[in-house]
Amino acid sequence: MKRAVFLDRDGVLNVYLPGDYAKTPDELVLLPGVGVSVQKLRDAGFLTVLISNQQGVAKGLMTPSDLDAVTAKLRAEVALDAVYYCPHLKSEDCTCRKPKPGMLLQAAQEHGIDLTQSVFIGDTPTDAQAALAAGVAFVLVLSGQSKTAEGFLPAPTVAVENLDAAVEWVLS
Repeated sequence: MKRAVFLDRDGVLNVYLPGDYAKTPDELVLLPGVGVSVQKLRDAGFLTVLISNQQGVAKGLMTPSDLDAVTAKLRAEVALDAVYYCPHLKSEDCTCRKPKPGMLLQAAQEHGIDLTQSVFIGDTPTDAQAALAAGVAFVLVLSGQSKTAEGFLPAPTVAVENLDAAVEWVLS
């Protein structure tokens, strides 16, 4: 079985756009050093798996092709082994949308991932809830939506400033 680091996208790998979505490659602005940080994980033997809700597709704000173009730009800069998106509306109550663990469970099944030896790095309570439901440790980065761990529920395993600090924690 393999170890993985699951990564949220917005606020972890790229600049979080409050109330908006990166709908085109030009709107996707990577946070400093994320490519190097993710490569450190891969070099240490972790699979790197993107897990992201992207309801902008269901809202009609972008097409699946637009999301593919954004993802292509991301993957050109960040070495990801797999990418999982939930394009559904929150109201659809699908099994893949975080806080449900569907995307993590699917990735584990498809890639032979040991969830008990894996970590989720995210910036929202829904990320933490999905990690908890899948039995994965959760690292809160304060570079996205959440700016403090105070009152954050469920409580993260650890809270750090950004992805680089999260990677250092994972590798320690």
